[in-house]
Amino acid sequence: MWEIRELSKSYGSVQAVRQVSFRIQEGQTVAVLGESGCGKSTLLGLIAGLLKPDQGSVVRDGKPLPARIYQRDIAMVFQEAALWNHMSVKENLLFGCPKKGKQERNRLAEEIAGELGIGELLERRPDEISGGQAKRAAAARAILSQRSLLLLDEPFTNLDPEMKSRTIQTVKKHCGEHCAILLVTHDIAEAEEFGARILRMKNGELEDREE
Repeated sequence: MWEIRELSKSYGSVQAVRQVSFRIQEGQTVAVLGESGCGKSTLLGLIAGLLKPDQGSVVRDGKPLPARIYQRDIAMVFQEAALWNHMSVKENLLFGCPKKGKQERNRLAEEIAGELGIGELLERRPDEISGGQAKRAAAARAILSQRSLLLLDEPFTNLDPEMKSRTIQTVKKHCGEHCAILLVTHDIAEAEEFGARILRMKNGELEDREE
C-alpha cells in the first residue's frame, strides 16, 4: 500500500498543496480531479520526489520512500512527453526497462508500441514524430519500466477520443493488476474509463478526506 501523509508545499505566500492525505492499494487507480492551478501537478512532483515537501511524507508498506528518485519504484508520465531527442523512439521506450534478454526487451517494446499505434515509428527520433505520438511513446516507456506506482499528469491532453481510449486501455492492460496508478486530470471521463476512485482537489486541498 502507498500512503500519502499530510503533504504540504508552499511557494512563498502561496500554499500549493495543503495537508493532503490518501492511500492507494496495489492494483488500484485513484484519480485526483481539479481545475488547472489547484495543486495537482505539485502533488505528483512531491510523490515522485521531484519536489521536497514542507511537511508530510510518502510511505510504502509502512516504510518512508528513499530520497533518491530512482530508488522510489515510481514511473511518471508528464503533461509534456519528455523524450530524449538524441535517442530513437525505441531507445526511449527501453530506457529504464528492467534488465532482461535483449530479444525479450525488444519484443515487449514492439508489442506495446503496436498497441499504441506507434509501431512504425520506433527508429525515428522524437522530434520527427507528432506531439500525440510522442505522448503515446511516453506512456509506453512508463509501462515498460514496470514500476509499482505509475503517476499520470494529464498525459492524454490533445489526444483524439479514440486514441485517448486506446491509450488508457493499454495502460490498464499492462499496469492494472501489479501497479498502483495515480491520475491527475480535469476530465472526469478519463477517470471513469480507468474505473478510478475519485478524489477532488481545490486550492491545494482534497475536498474528500479519507479517515
